[in-house]
Amino acid sequence: LSCRHYSRRGVCVPSCRFTLGETREFAQGGECFECHPECEPIEGNVTCNGSGADTCTRCAHFRDGPHCV
Repeated sequence: LSCRHYSRRGVCVPSCRFTLGETREFAQGGECFECHPECEPIEGNVTCNGSGADTCTRCAHFRDGPHCV
């Protein structure tokens, strides 16, 4: 299976939820993955660039070094 744009859990989708939606996502290799729960969703901007608590643009609660907690 090959998707034209992105894939989310094996289903082809036109876009990942980078800037909209309850759960924000990032893309890696054409696949959509959820941001870490400690990342604060930012309206109109990217929330994370990876799956870890150290890849958040902004923390939902607190930052301990590079990690959101």
